This record gives sequence, C-alpha cells and structure tokens, in this order.
Amino acid sequence: MGATGDSELYTPYLEAIGAVEGYSDAVYGAMCWCPITNLDAADAAYEWNMGVARDGLDEELQALSNALAASYTATINALELTDAQGNVLTLDGSALGVQDTGSYVDALIALVQRSLNNFLENTAFPYTTSASGGMTRGGMGDMDRMDGGRINGDDIPDDARPAGLPDVAHDRMPGDGVADPMQPGKDSQLTDEDWANGRVDDGIRRNESVKAAEAATYETAEDYIAALNGDSPWIEYDAETNTATITSLAGFVRACKQPSKSVGAFDDLEETQGENQLFGYDGESAHFDNTMAQLLAGTEYEAAYLEDLARVDVMGNTVDVRVNMYNPMYYLNASYDGYQTSSVAPVWRIRTGINQGDTSLTTEMSLALALDMYGADVDFETVWAQGHTQAERTGTSAENFIAWVEECTK
Repeated sequence: MGATGDSELYTPYLEAIGAVEGYSDAVYGAMCWCPITNLDAADAAYEWNMGVARDGLDEELQALSNALAASYTATINALELTDAQGNVLTLDGSALGVQDTGSYVDALIALVQRSLNNFLENTAFPYTTSASGGMTRGGMGDMDRMDGGRINGDDIPDDARPAGLPDVAHDRMPGDGVADPMQPGKDSQLTDEDWANGRVDDGIRRNESVKAAEAATYETAEDYIAALNGDSPWIEYDAETNTATITSLAGFVRACKQPSKSVGAFDDLEETQGENQLFGYDGESAHFDNTMAQLLAGTEYEAAYLEDLARVDVMGNTVDVRVNMYNPMYYLNASYDGYQTSSVAPVWRIRTGINQGDTSLTTEMSLALALDMYGADVDFETVWAQGHTQAERTGTSAENFIAWVEECTK
C-alpha cells in the first residue's frame, strides 16, 4: 500500500468491483512488520540466502535450489542498489548463492552484525531463550501482548480463548472442524502429526523443516555467543566492549535462519503456498514464478508452470501484471517499467525478526535500500532472536508504532 498509491494498474480492477472513483488511494506512511514481498524473485532470494542450510534434499531438488540461488546474482546486480555513501551494492556470482562475495554480501553481514550488537546492548544476562525458537506462521511460539507481556498457548484455556486466536501451543485453531481453504466446503483432514510438523490451520504448507527449540538459559554473553558459534565459529566477541563481529553470512544462516519452507518457498511445485492462492484464478491456486518455470524446463512440472503463466484473468492480464502490482520494487526501482508511476508514501518504518524462516533477509534490506534511494524517510531495523512477528528491539509494537506516527505527523 505504501508503494502502490494511485497506480493505474489497479484502476480496471477497482472499477470492476465498483470502488469509489476520483479519489487518491495513496497513504502517508507504511508500518511494515516482516514484509513478505518482492515476489517476482522471492523464490530465488530464499535459496540464495538460506539454501546453504538445507539438507536431505534429493538430487533434483538440490539442483533446483542451487539454480535458483545462482539466478539471484543477476537480479541483485540489475537493481543497482546503493548504500548510504552512494556505493553500488553488487554480487560476484557463484554456483551456491550464499557463498557469493561482493558489496551486497558485505551489507548483509553488516546488517546481521548491527542486529546482534543491538541485542547485546539491550539484553541483560542471564538470558533465557523462548521455547518456540522464534518460530511463527507454522511454529508460532509465544505471542506479544499489548502490555509487553507474553502469551503462551498453554496459558489460555480452550473455553476462554477468543475466537480466531490460534492455540500457539499446537499451532492450530481450537476445534476439530477447521475449514480447509484448499478444498472449499470441507474441513481440514490434518492430523496432530501434521500440526507438529509445521502445518498450520489454513491447510497451507509453511514451516515444515523447522522444529521448536527447547528453552535455554545463558549466564553470560560469552556463553550465548559460544552456543551460537557451536563447532563452526562465525562470531568474534569482545567481552570488554560487549560487541560482536560477524565473520560468515553462511554461519549465521546455519545457526539462526534455517529454511522453514520447501524449495520454491512461495511458488512451490504443488501450488500449496499462500502466494499460489494469491495469484490464483477463481479460487484455484496457480504458479507465478517465471524463473522457476524456466529452470523446470524438461521436468514433469514444466507444463503446469507454463500453463499457469499463460492464463489470463477477468481483465485479460497474465499473472505477471498482478505480480508487478504486488511488488513494491516495481514502483521503487529504475530497473522496472513501473518506476515512478505511483504515489509512494514519504515515511516508512520496517521491523523484522532476523530469525524468521518465512522469507530471505534480502527482502527487507533491499526494500529499505530502494526506499532510501527513492527519497523516502526509512526507519529500518531487523531484530535479533525474533521470528515472523511484530518484532521490536524494546517496548511493545503498539507503543512504538504510535510514537512513530506522532513523530511523523508533528
């Protein structure tokens, strides 16, 4: 919404549903917690960032993961994103994505390092981790209360649970008859084992490979860093200054940001992701990733991808138009035809949980960089030890949001 104000791409769709015409739909500010976006390249970004932590893939899926990761180098270089000093951030290609070098990797490492040092600054030891392991959307763990406390699913009796609030202890809605949107009119047939393995109440596969970690208490920052480092150190810690230096992006991913989705994280081979529904037709899911379609040429999946990419909606548009409509980079970056064709919000606040397995860390960093280049006022942080949630370094999401709005509107 912050990027697409007054975009003409939306006009025929708004007219078709009888929306009021003659008014701007641009907004002044956008508060983005863990944005899932940039979907034209999100599958490639996911494998580039997190593919290094995958294991157990068969030969075909591993090849697809590697190919998606390798394709992301060209995507980033085409964006020509710049840092605060005006330096263009680039990738030097390799076959394994996250093993790339280049100034874009350096910027990501600096972002991870800043997040960890913010955590060390804000955290008093002894420190106890959440038993949820920071998982959400398929492994939600505890939830933030508006008063800054925590809600655990086990703390809420079933008969006292507000309608629509998930039982976060089991990641499912209360009751046995859970509607399955993949099969309208039918209840979900998911078993308790399905839920334990990361299937959520809407029938969409998400966090299948991530299991909740047991809570752990660390007496000192040194103990915590040692646990993160494990047998393959990727953090150098200076106890005197209480600061950390990140030496490996891959080490961070393996320790803190393992993939929670299958290869084809947003446009998976069986069309079971929420994004497949988003870009579907008449209630049916559909493929939308052109890069995946090309990489799957000659496989059993090629026909399904090509067929969906060629379909037209009620306005006569193929899915690439809707992908552009949903992609803020289409409006923010000069490499896209939609650059400067919308009324972009002048103020943005982006907060993400750095541990989330829901999307690549490149998603939020690239968005923030593109907004800064566009001239927007961007307040961006990614928060250590948090997942896909309303992540905040300190305080509560509600209080911080209100304070930001008040500051922006003075």
